[in-house]
Formats: sequence, structure tokens, C-alpha cells
Amino acid sequence: MNSENLPKRRAMTPDNARMVRQQGHDAEAEFAELVGGRVNVYGIGRKKDVIDKQNNIHSVKSGNKKWQIFLYGSQRLQKDIDFQASDLLFECLNCFPDKRSDYLTDKTKYKILLQATMKKLKDYLNQDKNKIIFFKKAFLNNGEVDYLTIKEAEVFHIFEGDEAIYLLSESTTVENSQAKRITQMDEQKVIFKLLSNGTTIGEIELRNDSEIHYREIKFWMDREKTLKLLKEKIMGLKTRYDRAIVHGKAISKFQEL
Repeated sequence: MNSENLPKRRAMTPDNARMVRQQGHDAEAEFAELVGGRVNVYGIGRKKDVIDKQNNIHSVKSGNKKWQIFLYGSQRLQKDIDFQASDLLFECLNCFPDKRSDYLTDKTKYKILLQATMKKLKDYLNQDKNKIIFFKKAFLNNGEVDYLTIKEAEVFHIFEGDEAIYLLSESTTVENSQAKRITQMDEQKVIFKLLSNGTTIGEIELRNDSEIHYREIKFWMDREKTLKLLKEKIMGLKTRYDRAIVHGKAISKFQEL
């Protein structure tokens, strides 16, 4: 195969991953200091990043190109049994063998198995209120988190959590991926696209790129597109904190700090 036809490596290097995590921790510390709150240490997979003076909880997102909303292996999905669609996410993982070496011997076989389950996951998220319930768990841990707070350059944008995810739900459609190169296959991902222009704003995909990251399911959102949507649709107002802008329903709740 010609090298120019090889799929590009998309997995983040360990050093880059550490840098991204550190940027996130730095943003949490900055915001906590700004509003007189405290950083919450909650262990692996935590959604509570900063607790403000009203004891409200902020999930703080920083300036990464993509936000990893979750990255789950099979054990985490089995333990987190209240996760919306966890059975289908678990079924996606089980399309692949226990050993990565077995997967590498016949990738096509296992990707064909994944197609049917990814279709089921897409259909499920398109039914009734399943998408918004899924978002509420993924972003806010079922209401545990009060605010989605996003750092843009040196400014923090503060959104009321439910308002933000309802807008994301109402502004997106759910589809399956379609192959763009001969090395790819259809229906390997669930894609969230903006209704306004049809561009991808988020994906649910499988990670099988290394021994460390094998049989993991990842949900990511595009930082720039997500923040742009929220800023355009939810009015912002400056606060007495020189680096914070509060939006929409968060205005009345947060301004008393």
C-alpha cells in the first residue's frame, strides 16, 4: 500500500495526553481561585471539577481541540450501571476479542460485528428523549453537576448545565459514520452533527489503537463548535469577576457569588 493511502495516526501520544490533563487541572485551579471556590478531588472519571462558594459544582473544560467527555472500558461500564445506554456501549466493546492480537489478525471481521451494534446505538439515541438523557449523564452525571464552565483564552464562560445540554440536544442529529477512505468501513461510530450546517460536533467511537487503549469506548465533543453554539444561542453577561462571563439561566444563580 502506498504510504499516502495509509490512515493517519489519530491517537494522542502519552506526553500529549499528560499535557492535556495538566491544562485541564490548571484551568480548574485558575477558576477556583477566580471565584473563591475550591478544586474538588474526586478520583478517576470525576465530573466534579470546582465547587464554588455556594457549594454549586462546575465541570470545567479548557482549550483542547476535542473534549473527552468519557473514556470507558468494560469494567467501568459494568460498575456504572446507571449510565444511559450502558448495555449498548458494553455490546459495542464485546464486538472485539479479549486479546488485541486476535483483533489484529482479522480487523474486518470484528468491524463487521460492530456495524450492527453501532446502528442499534444510533437508533436508540434517536428515540424519544434518549439523547438528552444520555447527555445529562455524560456531561452532568445525572444532575450532580450544576454548571458547564468553559475556558476561552483567559475568559471563563459559565453555563447552567441543563440549559447547555438541552441546547446541544436540540441542535444536533444522530447518525452513523460513513467511510471516507478505502481503508475504512461504514457504521463504525455514532456521530452527532449540527442541524444548522451538517458538520460533526461529537462522536462515540471505539479505541483499539494500542495495548493500553484497547476495547475502550470514547465520547468526545469539538471544543470550538460547542462553545460557538452555546455563546451564540445563550446570552452572556459580564460578572464582577474580570475574567468570567455568565450566560442564560446561570445569570440569576451565579451573580450572587
